[in-house]
Amino acid sequence: MYSLDVKLVPTLSLFTLLVLAVFLGYHIDNTPVKATADAPTLTKTVAEKTTVETPAPDPLPTLVADMNAPIAAQPGLSASATLIDLNTGKEYDTGNYTQTYEAASTSKLVAIFDYIHLVEQGKATLTQMIDGQQAQDIIMRMIVYSDNDAWDTLNGYLTFGGEQAYLDSIGVAGKMTPEDIQFSTPAMAKLLRLLYHGKLMNPTNQAMIYNYMSHTTMNSLIPAALPADASAEDIQNEVYAIGKDESYGFASLRDWFKALYETLLGAEQGPRMGSFIALYGVENSRTLIGEALAKAA
Repeated sequence: MYSLDVKLVPTLSLFTLLVLAVFLGYHIDNTPVKATADAPTLTKTVAEKTTVETPAPDPLPTLVADMNAPIAAQPGLSASATLIDLNTGKEYDTGNYTQTYEAASTSKLVAIFDYIHLVEQGKATLTQMIDGQQAQDIIMRMIVYSDNDAWDTLNGYLTFGGEQAYLDSIGVAGKMTPEDIQFSTPAMAKLLRLLYHGKLMNPTNQAMIYNYMSHTTMNSLIPAALPADASAEDIQNEVYAIGKDESYGFASLRDWFKALYETLLGAEQGPRMGSFIALYGVENSRTLIGEALAKAA
């Protein structure tokens, strides 16, 4: 999330303070002056002593333009993103932001926030058991591990109708049904903005949610396509299958492997990827990929 902290003394207030200082017979540096100074002298004095801090340029419009460019370059791709300045509330939308998309794990937050709302209304507790599981543990597993079983358990307790009513009550547009969950990126961004500004729950529960979010990692949210003990041949087949899939945008397998080697190993050529990943370890390779992506971001 983007945050812009600008501390700017309004020019009018500063001008008023300076006029008052001159009226009392002092400059800002406490040098005595005559309170009867004529208007031109007074204007010059104020101008010389007034320093207005220039606000830092807003980088979000440039970032939005940078995001729109690759989206526009892929006419067959429907994508969008929403950025919000948390200080001003100004919203910046990119891509097909008016379109709704089938929501995946982000919609878990609706169930979590709805349940906490019931807790704060005295209609539920974090310690109560739901299908043999403590409610707070269910919430933790939904956030930290994106646990679908935990989500199903909480949905069964709340019902999709109840979650839809909660969304409507907080003014967030979205569709919550068992067959279809739809959100636009501005709607999901609004939900997170309300959380940030403390509009959805008390500070104690907000801190709990933030604590769980801080323990979320790529490894905990993205299940491995292959087991940890996958053979070098199985891994190599998966790597080849990705490279041959035209939707990933590689003109040839050679370009795909070159991108892999340059990203992970810093060279245009390298060992057979299946053998390398099997020897290095699937989990270690996932971590290596995550670190490479973080450096590139």
